[in-house]
This record gives sequence, structure tokens and C-alpha cells, in this order.
Amino acid sequence: MNQASTRPSGVDYLGFYRDELTDYHIYKALASVERDAKRRSALEEIASTELRHAEYWASKAKGAGQAVKNPRTPIFKVIFYLLLRVIFGLAVVVRLREREEDEAIARYVNARDSMRDPSLDDIIRDEVIHEDYFIEEATQMSTRFNNIRDFIYGMSDGLVEVMAALAGLVPVVTNPLLIAVAGLIVGVAGTVSMTIGAYMSVKAQSELMDYKVNKVKTTLRLLPIEAVRDKVRDILRSSGVPEDKALAIASELSENRDAALDMVIAKELGYTGSTENAVKSAVSTGVSYIVGAALVIAPFPTVGLVAGRFVALATSIVLMVVATTASGVFTAVSSNARIGSTVARNVGLSLLALTVTYLVGSLAHLLGASMA
Repeated sequence: MNQASTRPSGVDYLGFYRDELTDYHIYKALASVERDAKRRSALEEIASTELRHAEYWASKAKGAGQAVKNPRTPIFKVIFYLLLRVIFGLAVVVRLREREEDEAIARYVNARDSMRDPSLDDIIRDEVIHEDYFIEEATQMSTRFNNIRDFIYGMSDGLVEVMAALAGLVPVVTNPLLIAVAGLIVGVAGTVSMTIGAYMSVKAQSELMDYKVNKVKTTLRLLPIEAVRDKVRDILRSSGVPEDKALAIASELSENRDAALDMVIAKELGYTGSTENAVKSAVSTGVSYIVGAALVIAPFPTVGLVAGRFVALATSIVLMVVATTASGVFTAVSSNARIGSTVARNVGLSLLALTVTYLVGSLAHLLGASMA
């Protein structure tokens, strides 16, 4: 049988089959570790849907004369998602799966155009439902996701900055304890600086938003109620509400001036009634920074006392690479970037920073020795 004559050009039946089976195993594994009964049930339902999709593509491949073999369980990818679940929580997994479901929809739309198979509409509908589920879950977890993001970014700052300082000290200072103390001083100084900076930044943003809100409220309260009604009507119309309904809702809302003002402020300033807590942001930033610093300092008063400062430095570098890889994965997920390239860039830049400071420290040591 001529495969080219039975399979539409550009449609990889076996590729779709493997992808769907992979997704089945991922969702099944995520469901197995999910404690929330509602989420576990949803993940199990998605897994069964993906398995049904895989069976569809298997039948298409067989009809095209292709040999269909059950692929091995994608153990590394499953473990990757389980690790994400354990380390970062479901919020990060949901964000990543949302992106992958979106990519799957695009691939299926292209396949439908080539195959002209009405049954593909049901599969596309299933994938859209999956994406909607993950979008809803991501929205519900947005606060948790943002907290994790801020912690990761703060930890990365402490990690790279203190690691660079330690690398510069190793060629000059022979005692690992002294290196650890110096690193601790750098870490504490950085923590204080980052904490104060975060507090001042958030506080300034909060005060600026309060000023803008009060200014808009004062201006709007001076307007006649008809003008406020027209503003509300325009907001509703810009959101897609029909003219007659927009006018009716605006007229009703304008009777409650405070509610109408809140709508106008939310539209014009993006203000939803609350601003970020400056103290909470500062504490979170400081804690995350010192955690990153402590991670790379720890080998010097421990490993360093047994095996020397260079082994301690190598241990710190390994810890930094592991932590930077984890933060790179998170950064890629949060920004919809490629995980491999993001991790490679973050690790590469971190290694570059400590290499430069190590060379500077080595140069300073040589200059000092020659002048002695």
C-alpha cells in the first residue's frame, strides 16, 4: 500500500499518537499525587480523554498502513512534571500545561485543514476544554504563582551576587571560614539593600496609586451624574456590551455614584481596590535573597574545612547550577519561553559572573604577591 496516497501531506499520525500517549501518562501521574479531590478527578478525566485521542491516531496510522507500537512510558518527562509539582506546586505545572495545550490546538487545526475529517472537531473541542480548565486554574492560582515567582527571583539575586563575591575571594583568602564570613557579610548587606529597596519601591507605587485614585475620585465627584453615566456607558460599550444594554446598566449604576466611580477608576487606572503590601514584599524579598546567599555560603564552613576552599568553591558552583536551573525552568514557564534556552542562558550568565570575579581575585592575589 502506498502510504503517501493514504495519508494527507504533513500529518504525522504516529507523532500525534505518541504526543497523546505522553500527555496521558503526564496527567495520570499528576492525578496520582493530587490531594484535592476535585482537581484529581479533573486530571483523571483529562487523562482518559488523551488516551481516547491516542486511540484515534493509532487507528488512523493503521489505516494508512503504518505499524503502531506502544511507545515506552516517557518516564523522564513524567518525572520532570512531578518534580515541578513537588518543588513549585501545581500553579507552575498548570501554567506550563496551559501553553502546551495551546500549541496542541494549533497543531490539530492544521491537521484538520489537511485531513478534512469531521471527527477531528471533537478532539479540538476537547483540547479547548482542557486549555480553558488550565486557564481557569491558573487564574485561581495567580497569587500563589506570583509569590513563588518573587521568591525565585529574589533567591536568584542572592545566589549569583554572593557566589560571584565568593569566587573572587577564593584566590586571595586561604581560610574557608574567613571566606564564609566575608560571604555572609556580603549576603547580609545585599539582604538589607534589597529589603529596603523593595519596601521603598512598593511603598512609592502604592502612594502614587492612592494619589491617582483620590484625584480621579475628586474630579468625578464634581461631575454631574449624567457625565458619570456617560463614562460608565462608554466603558461598557468598549467591553462589547450593546448600546441599549450599556445605557440601561449605566443609568442604573449612576444612581449609586460610588459603584459608578469604582468602575471608572478600575477602567482608567487598572485599580481593583487593593495594592501590594510594602512590608510583606520587603520581607519576602529579604528572605528569598538570604536563602540564595546561604545556599552557596554553606559549603565553605562545612566542606571547606575538610577538603579545602577550592573543593568548597566547586560544591557551591554545583549548588548554584542546580538552583539556577530550577529558577530558569520557572522563568521559562512564567514567560512562555523555551525551557532549554532559558536555563542555558541563566546558567551561562551565572558562570560568567563568577568566572570574571575569580579572575579578578586571582589578578589581585598576583599583584599583591609581587608587591610584597
